[in-house]
Amino acid sequence: MKYYLAGYYLIKHRPISFGTRKDNVVSTCSSCINDNLIDIWAYTQTNDNNPHIDSFKYDFQIQDVSVSEIKKWIDQKLSENKVGWPDLFLDLETAKNYKQKFFSHLSNINIYAVYFESLEANKLIDEFKIEEGNQGQIGFVQNLTKKISEKIDNSEQLIGFDLIGIEHGGSFHTFHCHEIGKELSDKFGLSINNFGLFENTEDWKLTLNFLNDESNGCEPVPWFVVKTKLIKSG
Repeated sequence: MKYYLAGYYLIKHRPISFGTRKDNVVSTCSSCINDNLIDIWAYTQTNDNNPHIDSFKYDFQIQDVSVSEIKKWIDQKLSENKVGWPDLFLDLETAKNYKQKFFSHLSNINIYAVYFESLEANKLIDEFKIEEGNQGQIGFVQNLTKKISEKIDNSEQLIGFDLIGIEHGGSFHTFHCHEIGKELSDKFGLSINNFGLFENTEDWKLTLNFLNDESNGCEPVPWFVVKTKLIKSG
């Protein structure tokens, strides 16, 4: 199968606060579960929209001056199409530069690359298509339309496959939000690994059909499967 790059996330793991995996960590890029190093406060068009900015400054050990610098930096990278909405770095160099410039004092930050299989990528592009220009376009679509093929790279470690439900604005849920990992494993013969993600399977169709059937209780948004890789040198 051919996979295309959707982008990169800078993630700080946060122990799950509910369910059977309570106090454990999983390697999802969903901000429902883990913390992204870009959040809505970092975009000037959403100024003062994040009520959690004080806790973010505390958790990530940054001051108001750093927040101001981050906003300016994000504005510049948005204009250069190097950052997408929301929370997404469109290339690895930009993700690394952001981490080094603003969060070099932290040692527990991971960079993850996210890939969509080609047919899934086309479905996502169609689902979230903007007719004219990139204004309002989510970062996933910006990158997937470039058709950047996955490369064999020793600096990237495949850690598993996530199942994500994408909101209209580009943020997304993971199957962990509904605590249905065991149910999906039992129904469809899937296996969850030590990263809290699924091992690959020959066909994801039945699983995705289940997730996209609103009667099964998942978020009423389109669900996709994504390949997740850890950047070893990140």
